[in-house]
Amino acid sequence: MTNIFIDTNLLVYINTPNKNYDKYLSFYEGLIREDRAFINMIVIDELLYVSGKKYKVPYNETLEFIESLVFPFATMLPLEEVDYFLMEEMLRYCPQPSGSIMAASMKRASIETIISEDNGFDRIPGIKRKWLTI
Repeated sequence: MTNIFIDTNLLVYINTPNKNYDKYLSFYEGLIREDRAFINMIVIDELLYVSGKKYKVPYNETLEFIESLVFPFATMLPLEEVDYFLMEEMLRYCPQPSGSIMAASMKRASIETIISEDNGFDRIPGIKRKWLTI
């Protein structure tokens, strides 16, 4: 069993209507069946924002999604002061602050794999990115 960090994009695709919903859900189900999944509050923040702003999913529906399909299967990594200093280092490789904070949480928790379509994570030493092919 591998420790993995789940980036926001997969959860957004499962929380919103799209033509590849079944593929995303199946991918997620395989991950949570075979690996230990982790997230942080940045993922929750982005999930609420993107689902609402871009896809018009009401907050209460996204909160229900989080409570039924995310929290039972993913452990929440707390954000800590040390993450700030790790984030500073990660900004050299991943200029997006939210991605750098995710990478900092991963480094602190010794998680080497991120599930993300964001290829910006490919530049961060010690982090491997996995994504499905549609």
